[in-house]
Parts: sequence; C-alpha cells; structure tokens
Amino acid sequence: MTRSITASFAVLVLAGLSLAACDAKENPYEVKKKGAVDLHSYEKEMTPEELAEARKAAGHDSMDQIAKENALMFEKGAREYIKTRLPEYRELVTEIRGYLDEIEKSAPKWKEKEATFDKFKEAYKEDVKAFLSVYDELTSNGEEGGNMQADLSWAVRAWEALNNDLSPEVFDNAQLPVAIKDIRDRLDKVSAVLDEIEKDETLEVNPLYKAPKRDKKKK
Repeated sequence: MTRSITASFAVLVLAGLSLAACDAKENPYEVKKKGAVDLHSYEKEMTPEELAEARKAAGHDSMDQIAKENALMFEKGAREYIKTRLPEYRELVTEIRGYLDEIEKSAPKWKEKEATFDKFKEAYKEDVKAFLSVYDELTSNGEEGGNMQADLSWAVRAWEALNNDLSPEVFDNAQLPVAIKDIRDRLDKVSAVLDEIEKDETLEVNPLYKAPKRDKKKK
C-alpha cells in the first residue's frame, strides 16, 4: 500500500513538472506590448517640391493655385465694394482733377501778386482737409479698393506732395507741369478701372448701402 502511494505521488510530481514546462513555453497567440516609438524610424518631412507633386498626384490644387484663387476672390470683393460706391469714386477723381486745373490756372497769378496766393491758400487748405476726410472714409483709410487703390493712393499722395510745394514762385519751377501730368496720368488709370467695373455685370452691388451726405464744396 505504501509503495502504491509513493508511486502515485511520483507520477503527480512528474505531471506537475511537465505542466510547468509547458507553461514556460512561449504562447504563440500572446499579444506582445509595443516598445517605445523610435522617432528616427519615421521618414523626414517632404520638401515643398515633393509636397507639390504629392498634392498634384492626389488631385489637389497646388499652393500657388490656391493663392491665385484667393487673390481673385479678394479682388472680386474689392471691385464689388467699388461698384457699390461708384459715384463716390468718380466724384473723388473729378475733384482732384479740378484741383489740378485750379493750380495750373492760378500759378501764374501768384507770381504777380503774392496776396493772391495767400487768399487762395487759405480757402484751398480747407478744401484739401475736407477732401482727405472723404477719401479716408470712402477707402477705409486706404484698405479698400483692391488693385485700383494702389493707383488712387499714389495720385492722392502725389497731389498732397504738390500742395506742400505750392508757393508764389512755383510757376517758375519746371517740375510743376511734370508733376501735374504724372498725377493726371495716374488718375486716367483709375478712371479706366472704374469704367471696367461699371461694365462688369458679374459684380454685385450692395442694395443696402447708402452713401453718406457730403457738404458741397465752397466756391
């Protein structure tokens, strides 16, 4: 009886060792934990050229195309802003032309009588101040108007510079007719754009806009 128990115990021990050995083997179905990410194994960022090619291959617009479309959209909005206020822009251009005509006509008289210039300058100073106030409001201090605003701004600033140089002796300055011509030429460009905008039926006008009232220029 004792021998039988001993033999059975030995069998159990051997069976236990066998199971332990099986448990020690690697489980082929075990999901292993991932180690730390190796950042060096990732590919480097694409160059601008490679990115452009990748976008093209994927059927997407290039960055240049997107920028061009955005610029066209911005310019269209600027032209609609102008078309909504077209009479005001035309009045602005006409007024500057009138000031240039006035300077051209009055300059010879200033040389003969300095008092004539002083009288002109006193009234002219107020006219210029009123004009610039309207100009700043209409163009939102030069921020509205798109591409056309560059030419309009140039003309206005050149006219301001001319105003600062006015004096009884300005008629003898050979640059006077040159300056006046340059400003007129730039205003011609502005007027040409205004004509284009007026004829462009794709541009929408804001029906809710109402032009602010202006005091008429004193003669």
